Amino acid sequence: MQQPRHCRADAAPKAPRTGGGHARGGRRRLIGRWAGAGLLAALVLVSGCATLGIPTTAAGEPGTTQVDAAGAERDLAAGIDLYDKGDYVSAIRTLLTSREIWQAPMPTRVTAHKYVAFSHCLSNRPLPCKQSFSDLLQLQPDFELAAAESGHPLWRDAFRQAKREASAVGGSASSARQALAQRTR
Repeated sequence: MQQPRHCRADAAPKAPRTGGGHARGGRRRLIGRWAGAGLLAALVLVSGCATLGIPTTAAGEPGTTQVDAAGAERDLAAGIDLYDKGDYVSAIRTLLTSREIWQAPMPTRVTAHKYVAFSHCLSNRPLPCKQSFSDLLQLQPDFELAAAESGHPLWRDAFRQAKREASAVGGSASSARQALAQRTR
């Protein structure tokens, strides 16, 4: 019985193919991997930034509904605990995906936005950090960071810029936000 060609000592090794099916197959695998990575990134973005079931009033403004206050406080405490442990990605995920937090009274939502912003800043994501501060300032336009928090080099500038932009909106939008903040307190 004769040995297969690839097992014989006298067989010359085959040169790798440079064209044809293998190259296209490799390209397809690479494109598939990139598409999979893109899909995963899109899912993460959507899960983190999608509407979280925040109820709205007839005018489309955020409102509050009956909510499990204990559940909101539990989720907020869990998110802050993850933040304190340095697990910023999990803190963001916990805070953003808690339906109870976003249906809770304004102080709970403001605190959640603050810790989401801090977590983004500490994860070297300045744009989501500033956006979280902007969202916080939409809820409570007169919000100020505590003295110990306001000078932090990673979020000081993001907060100041969000504050300036919120002040620059001016006029009726600012008045509407203030009225909303008063109603949800």
